[in-house]
Amino acid sequence: MTRGRLALTALGIALSAVAVVALLRAFRAADVAEHLRATRPEWLVAGMAVTAFGYVLRAYRWRALLSPQRKLPVGRVFGPTVIGFLAINALPARLGEFVRAYLLARFERMPTAGVLGSCALERVLDLGFLALFWALSLLFAPYPEWFRLSGYLTFGLGGLAAAGLWLFQARRAHAERFLDHGLLSWLPTRLKEGIKGAIPAFGDGLTALGAPGVLPRAVAWSAAMWLVNASVFLLIGYAAGLDLPLWSPFLLAFVVCVAILLPSSPGFVGVMEAACVVGLSLLGVDGAHALAFGILYHLCQILPLVLLGSVVALRAHLRPADLAPENR
Repeated sequence: MTRGRLALTALGIALSAVAVVALLRAFRAADVAEHLRATRPEWLVAGMAVTAFGYVLRAYRWRALLSPQRKLPVGRVFGPTVIGFLAINALPARLGEFVRAYLLARFERMPTAGVLGSCALERVLDLGFLALFWALSLLFAPYPEWFRLSGYLTFGLGGLAAAGLWLFQARRAHAERFLDHGLLSWLPTRLKEGIKGAIPAFGDGLTALGAPGVLPRAVAWSAAMWLVNASVFLLIGYAAGLDLPLWSPFLLAFVVCVAILLPSSPGFVGVMEAACVVGLSLLGVDGAHALAFGILYHLCQILPLVLLGSVVALRAHLRPADLAPENR
């Protein structure tokens, strides 16, 4: 593991530890346990089923973005999708982000950098929908200044990322020369040559930006995926005995997803629960009840991934070492 990854891992574990300690000090465990005992399991199971369906929609979106490089059946995209997101939850500091790109590239014999280009487009679409959810939340209630500032930051990051990828694709020759004689010139020769060799393939992964009809399809799949994923907040609310307003998923999805963009420990332990507490506090939910909601929501996110990812990994005869690109 490189020094940069070690630093990210240490930072992520520290952030999660701070979140866990803060939650334990803020609320009585007995109060949280009381709310958990009142959980309605049928709604929790429904939330898990909808969460699993969200990964199907995510696979359709990824397939659309990959279509200019290669047209693939959605079943061959679904496997790397769920294993990759299981790795994101299993590895610290979001180090699993590259696993699904690596796996798909390995299974389909595609350039890893090209698949990573499609993943970069996915992240830009996700930031765009998070910014949209933030804007919709502001229509329903006044929120504190930190909430507004975080939305502006998300807007800005999404806009900069989209502009950067578009410029890279539209001016690939200029971008490659700029990287070669600019940013890459500071790197060691071996690392520079490796990145330089991957740049053309990464550009191929961005061809969805100019391919007719591809981006609108990806946006449509994104809308379906985010609406389905957001509905899970309502289902977990029912499981936790909370009657949340219908617009609350916009708020909660924004707060939780922005929180887990930060480096954290494996599984976003503490960070996801703290984000749920913060989001629900804006809706007037008391802390212990909000923490019980956060624990249930976290279970709803983890268990379907563990089940789906394990089934796919067993069928593909994958071992833990197969998920580490640096070992190859």
